[in-house]
Amino acid sequence: MKRQLNWLTVTAGSMLATLLLISGAQAAESFAATPTSASSSLIANHNPSDSRQLIASRKKKRLKKKVKSRPKTTATAPTTTTPATLPTDLTQTTPAPPAPTPPAPPAPVAPPVETPPAPVAPPVEAPKATTPAPNQFSLTTKLQGQVIFGATGTVGGDFSRNTALGARSRLELKTDIGGGTLTTRLQAVGLGLSNKAPTAGTAAVATPEGSLSWTDGSTGNSIGVDALKYEFALSPQTQVVVAANAGASDDFTDTINPYFDGDGASGSISAFGNRPSIYYTVQGAGVGIRHKLSDSTELSVGYLSSTAANPTAGNGLLGGSYGAMAQLTIKAGENSKVGVTYTRTLNANPGTGSTNANPEAAGNSNNFGLQGSFQLSPEFTLGGWAGYTQNQAAGGDRQIWNWAVTAAAPNFGGKGNLAGFLVGQEPRVASSSNGTTDEKSGLHIEGFYQMKINDNLSITPGLIYLTAPNQAPGNSAVIGALRSTFTF
Repeated sequence: MKRQLNWLTVTAGSMLATLLLISGAQAAESFAATPTSASSSLIANHNPSDSRQLIASRKKKRLKKKVKSRPKTTATAPTTTTPATLPTDLTQTTPAPPAPTPPAPPAPVAPPVETPPAPVAPPVEAPKATTPAPNQFSLTTKLQGQVIFGATGTVGGDFSRNTALGARSRLELKTDIGGGTLTTRLQAVGLGLSNKAPTAGTAAVATPEGSLSWTDGSTGNSIGVDALKYEFALSPQTQVVVAANAGASDDFTDTINPYFDGDGASGSISAFGNRPSIYYTVQGAGVGIRHKLSDSTELSVGYLSSTAANPTAGNGLLGGSYGAMAQLTIKAGENSKVGVTYTRTLNANPGTGSTNANPEAAGNSNNFGLQGSFQLSPEFTLGGWAGYTQNQAAGGDRQIWNWAVTAAAPNFGGKGNLAGFLVGQEPRVASSSNGTTDEKSGLHIEGFYQMKINDNLSITPGLIYLTAPNQAPGNSAVIGALRSTFTF
């Protein structure tokens, strides 16, 4: 009876397990957790030892079924299993396939970054064998121009000259080369001297006195090289000028006559008023040096020859006419200067004064000059000079004097204008051993007013009064001039 009961119990348990497997894994688990009332009653009626064996056997079977029916899962994400129909063979249970893992969303794609294309290097060509080119250099040349229209005539007195209109034209090419400046000046002059050739049969006399500052007496208007010079700095304190043609003392020294010395284009309308006569004795080709001894002192020395280009006997750079010069210039104030000048000359005339002071055979001369200019106020400058010449010419010795007092009023009547006044005596032979003494001491009186029209044009009317032309008695002359100066 007990064995039949056990068989019946085993058979009922097996059928119940089969039903649980068919219903699904969840039903089987639920059934295992809560036994049926029939099973509980059967177990209660049996031997406890048999009951323990039966319960252990059932637990073992349920545990085995759970292990075989549970699908494999990953540790990273839980999966949901769908109940499936299990095979009837308890020993050959096949686990359900794992649910497919949804694909991960695509990562956001960053927008493309535009980058400039890398520069492509040009192809490198192999060097070619070439013949070296000669050294090249660049020159800078500046053009400066100046044109003077001058009308002149005798207003009164013993100068028998008609009214004339002439001109002086200059073109300067300034070229920077070798650390210095090369100046090439082309010039054409078309106006005679005030009284170089007086009318025959009149009381007028030929004299350099009253000569205008912008003419050399030429009337041909032919163009020539008037100046050719090279200027450079030997040191910060020393300037050197080499003149190959038409050099002048003002190229390397201060003439100490501001407002009056405009080289004919401005200032005084006469050559005598333009600068002290001693400076005209040094002209031609040669060299000049200007050296600054201190902030207030300057030394100028130079040598120029008017026959330097002539290689014949009695001429040349050293054997012909020449002028050697030395000047010490002292700054006496902000705009005040004093100069002491000495020149030694051979056959060199000043070009101003009486005919006796400018002989054809001038001989040897020692010339001394003292010049000064003092700016008493911004609107008024007072100056002047005194000059003495000891001349040794064929036939005798001569003593020649000249002097002047100047007054200038810059900006008088308007900015850029200039009023000037001068009274003096042009070079005159005061005494001689050969009878060439000038009879009378005449004066040169001059006044001018320079009006600035604009930066490129000025107009200057002026008058020159000679109390005794050619330093002779019984004569006088009044010369009028109107100068227009164009600069560019």
